[in-house]
Amino acid sequence: MLKKLHRLRKWEVERVLKKGAEKKIGDLIVKYLENKKGFYSWNAVLSLKFAKKAVQRNEKRRQIYEAIRLAMKEHEEKGYDIALIPMKKVLNSSYTTISKNINDILTSFDS
Repeated sequence: MLKKLHRLRKWEVERVLKKGAEKKIGDLIVKYLENKKGFYSWNAVLSLKFAKKAVQRNEKRRQIYEAIRLAMKEHEEKGYDIALIPMKKVLNSSYTTISKNINDILTSFDS
């Protein structure tokens, strides 16, 4: 699980979804805004359209947050608020695929 410091609050997520720029990396849609905090803040947005069962949504959310937690150790901190919106393909994806997509996201912010 991500530290509370690195999680976006509800109003921050709404701001990122409304005003943020968008990228598509792998099976994830990434909405992001620069922040003045000096570190990444994250949220994974999984709706009923993604999966009808809460068990499936929660499992993928946990996998995404774990991949983020491990990937952040390898990359330097930058000031971005990031909302991840996984596509339905992620339901059938393995943890390694999700982890690779998260690393690709962080690498794209490093350059």
